[in-house]
Amino acid sequence: MSALSITPGKNNVGAYINNIDLKKLDQNQKKEIKDTLVSFGVVFIKKQNLDPASYQNFAKCIGQPVVYPRLRGLDKKFPFINVIERKPNDKNLSFGSSWLHQDTSYLASDRPRFTMLMGIEIPIGQGNTIFSSGFNAYEKLPSEIKNKIKNATGIFSSAGPIAVTRIEREKEMGIKSSDSMEAEHPIVKIVNGKKTLYVSPGHLMKIKNVDEKDSDYLKKYLIEHVNKQEFIFSYEWSKGDICLWDNLSILHMASEIKNCRRLMHRITIK
Repeated sequence: MSALSITPGKNNVGAYINNIDLKKLDQNQKKEIKDTLVSFGVVFIKKQNLDPASYQNFAKCIGQPVVYPRLRGLDKKFPFINVIERKPNDKNLSFGSSWLHQDTSYLASDRPRFTMLMGIEIPIGQGNTIFSSGFNAYEKLPSEIKNKIKNATGIFSSAGPIAVTRIEREKEMGIKSSDSMEAEHPIVKIVNGKKTLYVSPGHLMKIKNVDEKDSDYLKKYLIEHVNKQEFIFSYEWSKGDICLWDNLSILHMASEIKNCRRLMHRITIK
């Protein structure tokens, strides 16, 4: 039994880790947090309000933070902390909105595995992050579909449907959009002994290694499946909250934000 106090999230998506101070972790707690993360896919840790040094240090308990080339760092001292800001007069889509996705599924190897966000400035009643569990979605698939996709692979591209938000943001920050990247990955992965769906609708272009006549049908079916409400948890942020997820087993997207400021600090972890 874990010594951590754990409460499952809505629809059994992820888990809250309760009554913990991330600035004062011992080695056992660090290991338990990572084990809980891998087992549940996403963890929610309320009202930590970490300073940049403590936030970056906590990330190093989970893995190796990496510089994310498409977002600016906080400053030279904290290059791993990306600032995700929504301004009141922004009219474009929120970064990463409209499509559930798994970060960097378009990279062939050396993909960062974990993503972490902390709420710095949170608008009331807006800006939830939507999570979908690949574990739960796989478990509820009909046997016939499980059989059809057991050896399936997906082609994932940075030029997939979600690219519109990335291109808008790159323009905003004066970054030249890089060439599109493409990778192929199994649709079914095993994490912590459990099967999970890896379909990243924002990046998925085609499903291979299935009967050709089934390819388009399966793509549409799986995208609709992971979007079902029974697999979704819409997380409502408070200032200082931390959400940390495993991109192998959890899909996520931003919800719409209008006429208000929202500021988040993000770290990508290998």
